[in-house]
Amino acid sequence: MSTLNEIIEWLTWVEETSARLYEKAALIYQDDKEFADLLRRLSADERLHHELVVKAGLSIHGSGEDGFITLDPETKRKVERRFDELKEKLDGGLSREELAGDIVTLEFSELNDIFLYAVDSLRESSPGQFSLAVREIEKHKERIKAFLGKPGFEELLRRTGQFPKLVKDRILLVEDIDANLKLLQAVLEGEGSLEAATNGDEALKIMESVSFSAVVADIDMPVMDGIELYSRAVDRYPQLKTRFVFFTAMVDADRLRFFRDHNLKFIQKPASISDIRSAVREIIHSDN
Repeated sequence: MSTLNEIIEWLTWVEETSARLYEKAALIYQDDKEFADLLRRLSADERLHHELVVKAGLSIHGSGEDGFITLDPETKRKVERRFDELKEKLDGGLSREELAGDIVTLEFSELNDIFLYAVDSLRESSPGQFSLAVREIEKHKERIKAFLGKPGFEELLRRTGQFPKLVKDRILLVEDIDANLKLLQAVLEGEGSLEAATNGDEALKIMESVSFSAVVADIDMPVMDGIELYSRAVDRYPQLKTRFVFFTAMVDADRLRFFRDHNLKFIQKPASISDIRSAVREIIHSDN
């Protein structure tokens, strides 16, 4: 199980590797001034991201905190394989369009939100640095989108989320911690159309006008906790009885009994990205 320190250590490698690959690509495409300039800027962005991750690591050094998620081997392998494949392609030669596609695959993924989740430790200790991290991620993505706005890159631009997606299933996320909520949104973005609430009371108001295939809720929240939310929601909307997935840091005897009595899925924090996705997919595709 990876602690927040271990996630930050891995992200340090990710940012450093990204910077080196973009720098190498800029040299390969130096005859294409516009593309080479973009690649150099992306490399500089990644070096700044690297500095921010290092600062986040220093701010929590020795805490041993588990955090909200773990980085499971499957997720790490998927990301690391993308870097390996990109390095091989750069060595073997690839077109500008192919490289742009690989950049979109890397940059418009859950990696950005995992980065913001990791540097969230700076929110209180160094609010200026945290604000910088948020701005830099947005600037980084906007650079790529601006380049993809040129003729011939329309499909790649769609992949960045610039255009609305047609999705069938609606998923409600209920989480009071902003960094955790954003991470859940990143992890589950491809699973359906997402709505978000920061407590049970907000969630009930949203349910008045929208039906959901899955509700992903924290147990411990202010205003109204997850268990009370479940009871009230099912009382009003019986079809939601088997549509909940709960997050909890603590599973005591009472909670375990509640989950078992109602045949509910729960995920204990910290959870792997693949476990979160699998649990939600199972709920969405169930016949109940």
